[in-house]
Amino acid sequence: MRFSHAIYLVFFILLLSAPLAAQESSSSADSEYTISSPVSLGEIDIRGIVRREELKSTSATILENKDVSDRVFYQPLDMVNMSPGVSIMQYGEAGMSPQFQMRGFSGRNDMAMYLDGIPLHDNGHAAGFTDSTVVIPIEIESVEIIKGPASVYYGARSAGGTVAVQSIKSGNFNRLNLRYGSWNDINVSGLIARSGEKLSQVYAFEGFHSDGYRANSNWYRRVVSGRWTYNFSDKLQASLNLRAYNSKWDSAGYVSAKLNTKRGWVDDGSGEGNGGKRDRYDARLWANYLISDESQLTYYLYGTTMTFTRYQRGDRTIRIILNNTYPNMTEQYNKHQQWGTGLIYNYKGQIAEKDASFSAGFTYSKDMDDPRAEYSIPWGMGRDRVSGPTSKRTFSIANPGVLAEFSYQILKQLNVRIGGRYDWLDGKLKDELSGATGSAQYKFFSPKAGVVYSPFDNLDVFANFGRGFSMPTYFTLDQKTGFFNSKSNLKLSRRDQFEFGYRYYPLDWLGIETTVYQLKTYDDGFTDPVSNDYIQAGQTTREGIEFSLQAAPAKNWRVTGNFAYMEAKYDKMMSGQQDMAGYRLPWVPRKITNLEVAYAPETGLGGRVTFRWEADMLYQDYPKTLTNGQPNLSYGVQQKPWKAPDKGSLDIQLSYIFNEKYKLIFDAKNIVGKAYEGYAYGMEWNTGDYLVNYTNPRAFYLTFQINTDAK
Repeated sequence: MRFSHAIYLVFFILLLSAPLAAQESSSSADSEYTISSPVSLGEIDIRGIVRREELKSTSATILENKDVSDRVFYQPLDMVNMSPGVSIMQYGEAGMSPQFQMRGFSGRNDMAMYLDGIPLHDNGHAAGFTDSTVVIPIEIESVEIIKGPASVYYGARSAGGTVAVQSIKSGNFNRLNLRYGSWNDINVSGLIARSGEKLSQVYAFEGFHSDGYRANSNWYRRVVSGRWTYNFSDKLQASLNLRAYNSKWDSAGYVSAKLNTKRGWVDDGSGEGNGGKRDRYDARLWANYLISDESQLTYYLYGTTMTFTRYQRGDRTIRIILNNTYPNMTEQYNKHQQWGTGLIYNYKGQIAEKDASFSAGFTYSKDMDDPRAEYSIPWGMGRDRVSGPTSKRTFSIANPGVLAEFSYQILKQLNVRIGGRYDWLDGKLKDELSGATGSAQYKFFSPKAGVVYSPFDNLDVFANFGRGFSMPTYFTLDQKTGFFNSKSNLKLSRRDQFEFGYRYYPLDWLGIETTVYQLKTYDDGFTDPVSNDYIQAGQTTREGIEFSLQAAPAKNWRVTGNFAYMEAKYDKMMSGQQDMAGYRLPWVPRKITNLEVAYAPETGLGGRVTFRWEADMLYQDYPKTLTNGQPNLSYGVQQKPWKAPDKGSLDIQLSYIFNEKYKLIFDAKNIVGKAYEGYAYGMEWNTGDYLVNYTNPRAFYLTFQINTDAK
């Protein structure tokens, strides 16, 4: 679907719905739910940014604690699948973090995730991009899922989208979840909240263990957190957050798609195969000063340190099985540190008797990998290092930035916002083995704008533009020097997004939202086939439509669903000697569907049925021949697009609510039972086979929830 055609479709839907919008909304006397905008405008603490108006003019999704606290997630990142058009690439290696994808973007340089303002990414590839397992679902207060570079408050790593998780800040209650499930899955999590006149305290913890559905797939993780908020006066408030996390796992690795597909494993059980471990510690200080009833000043400071080790042998599966050979294992070791600070001013009041808001501030962050090293460990030596590293690098990138945004209610029905941010990036790289060094400096301005038109109380029409950037990865090297540096003239890749849509609530119990978008990229990098130089001239286009519906047709009943369709293609790109212009982008499903029907009484038997379907994705849109007419042997014998299987899941949950304190939940996940390919890569020479890891097959869980008020 072309972008212009999608806009026509939205206008057509609006024309059909306009007569209803002019009528007085009716309500269902039997309905417990009142459907409201999915964008909450309450006071949300996002890195000190509060009372945010900008989300009204975007397609952002807001999830609350009640949306996620009683669901079974293999990893907390799974909750983003509830937003239209979002998908997750599961590596299926326990503690190895998956990637999440929005509008065709994924990876560490295009997707951002925050927990209470602390970034959850890390630089090293071995570290798995974004680790959501430090999040305890029971502690979640809200989750913002922002598509593309729409927000002025996020710069680096947010061009494809941002997930901002906020934990519960205060209260007087206790929560405890006890869960047991298939493969000896044990999960115990809890939260204790206490609020006094001056001091509020929130403590959360989680302990998890799983044997995994395949051999040699144990996974342990533990996380504890604490938040202390102190009210010095009616104007001054400060908060301290601390978090500690530990994870350790073994993994069965990748298996051949044609050999022993579902339950194949790589090692012999000696512990010499895939796995890893991770330790992480976070601290955050936040202070807020009310200058007046209309303005405030917010300061934050955070720091995080993490060590990560990954053991990998699984990419040689076919050779092991067929040839009975045992290659060396690679240990990837990464020590990552990051700290950041910021000062933000917020105003919300009136100017010339019209509602207005203004935000401005300064942010700074610095990432450091010291070191990122690799070791080669021969078969038979377990996981102990027997020699020094085969590679060892240190890397750092500093990112100061300034931001500003202004919104104004020009008319009663019309609000506009305009803003932008300016980022500086200073990267340094050193090869510890050779002593060679390199550096790179970048500057980028990201303008943002949005408009919301509300002709009726139950209809918002919105549009926005956002520009963002993606950094060259630090292993993108200058072909002549071996390191990126100021002479290599690498640029930040530009991403421009246009959104147009509406949110319409014709009845108190019915809400509909439709968004069309176009997202174009510029200056994407590739290796020139003639000069062998790394050049930045690639371009892509992603455009699509997202539709969602939420309804409460009867008391205690709720129906939600969404559908997303996207076309993602290369406009200009080279792969070897092949011009990829016009070919589809890999790893991007064209169609994603979610549907859920839930019944939630105050007491007694309830439940939900959830269906999800991802369809029409290619691992690679292979050209049939090279430009010189010769067969494309670089991908083995396969001379056609490498299509991924469609993925579907059907989950059923039954719950019994004894009273407001106690609840028993039974979950049957993926009841069809098929373990779909979560991730696949590579192509074995002359076989056409590829390596794959699978999502979990059918599983069952029993959860007991306790929710009590504090005495």
